[in-house]
Amino acid sequence: MITIEQARAHYRGAESAHDFDHVLRVLALAERLARAEGADVEIVRAAALLHDCARADEDATGGDHAQMAADRARAILRAYGRPPARIEAVAHAIAAHRFRGTTTPQTLEAQVLFDADKLDSIGAIGVARAYAVSGALNQRLWGEVAPDAVATRAQRNANHTAVAEFAVKLSRVRERMFTATARRLADERHAFMVEFFARLEREVRGEA
Repeated sequence: MITIEQARAHYRGAESAHDFDHVLRVLALAERLARAEGADVEIVRAAALLHDCARADEDATGGDHAQMAADRARAILRAYGRPPARIEAVAHAIAAHRFRGTTTPQTLEAQVLFDADKLDSIGAIGVARAYAVSGALNQRLWGEVAPDAVATRAQRNANHTAVAEFAVKLSRVRERMFTATARRLADERHAFMVEFFARLEREVRGEA
């Protein structure tokens, strides 16, 4: 429905946590999950390639990047003459991929994209991405997590930390997986993060 190079053009200037490298990682995971779970690989592939194409618009306007990306994907795929029903299948998957979104994945393809995108937010790559964002915002490397800390975009400021991001969001990603294949992968990635942040705290306190 769309090639990698065609999709790449829609991600120029993206920040490192949501750049085209992220898209390619999600694509690889999504194709793996789609084949394991019996989803439509073509729909999943197109949705993965376009799922964050409006991320910069969210940062600029404060809107919902998933809904904006779904609309943009419709326009892109219509321009390529793709069948309307398949365009809508892609658009629904994109609209439903957001962790904090209000649209629930209703199709297997949407669930696969959601799971693939969330898998890329946890594990070793999840830690790396959290610190990429943290560094860009000049946040501290470590800090105590406030008891009332919640996962909102408003916390992307100098007082938030990657440690808090793990506590309020990344540690909860595993339980949101839809597919059995993703749950197995998420278990391993979750365990890595738990050990990493426990080790980090011991080193910060001079205990390791």
